[in-house]
This record gives sequence, structure tokens and C-alpha cells, in this order.
Amino acid sequence: MKAIHNKVNIVPVIAKADTLTLKERERLKKRILDEIEEHNIKIYHLPDAESDEDEDFKEQTRLLKASIPFSVVGSNQLIEAKGKKVRGHLYPWGVVEVENPEHNDFLKLRTMLITHMQDLQEVTQDLHYENFRSERLKRGGRKQWLIGVVMTVSPIFSHHLSSILWLE
Repeated sequence: MKAIHNKVNIVPVIAKADTLTLKERERLKKRILDEIEEHNIKIYHLPDAESDEDEDFKEQTRLLKASIPFSVVGSNQLIEAKGKKVRGHLYPWGVVEVENPEHNDFLKLRTMLITHMQDLQEVTQDLHYENFRSERLKRGGRKQWLIGVVMTVSPIFSHHLSSILWLE
């Protein structure tokens, strides 16, 4: 995360949350947040709700912020649970439903991504991309960047690429 936190929005997610007990999940969430803070890793922070927003939206935003990192369960399987077809996992002790907020934070993650998509795009463009762009320009622009990419892929081709680029 240290290598990319200045380049992209990071939304912390705990995968396979169905393999953890509720206590383990809460301890892991706290540990992840502590390590993010300890290592000064920048994650995407949800913007505060505006004062003119309705109370439901303010409460939703507060709950979403409290759920970070999101602990999620994923599944491609449709199973029968309580007479309904749902996505989830069938275990000997019961069913874990992907879209059940009592089982995991998948719905909260989806809600956050949908309701804050515009802000995510703006932060990506205005902060991360502009930082990346200015850093690349400081280091010599596009030609030097292309040479660096090719050199990491194949030193044999770097000589050919550099001779082609300098002919431009």
C-alpha cells in the first residue's frame, strides 16, 4: 500500500470475511486501521455530509465511515435460503449471504462506491493523476518514462526504443 497510496484511491477491504468470527473481524479491522495510521498510508476518506443533506444520508455516511475497512464475502453461486435464491455460500452450519448486511459489509461497500463515485473520480483526477503527471514531467516526460518501462520489460529493446524516440 505504501507504494501506491499516492497514486490511487485506496478503499481497504477484508476479503473472505466468512472465514472470521465477528470478534476476529472487529480485531482485524482495528489492526488494519492502526497499521494504516502507523505507516501514514493515505486511504480514501468519505467526504462529510453537507449540512443541508437529509438526516438519513448523514446517518448512512456515518455508518459507511465506521465500516472501513469493509469486510466482504463474494460468491458466484446462487443458493436457496429461506425460500429465496440468493448469492452466498452454503456451510454445514448455515448460509452466508453476500447481500445480507448482518453477514458482511458488501452492501455498504457497494453503496459507498455508488453514492460517492463522483467524489472518487474527482479525487483520482484532481489529486492522484495530477501528482503522477507532475512527477513524470519533473523526471523527463514521456520519452524517459517509455524508456524506463521498456528497460524493465526487456533491456534488449531499450536501445532500439531510445534510438527511435530520439529521432522524433
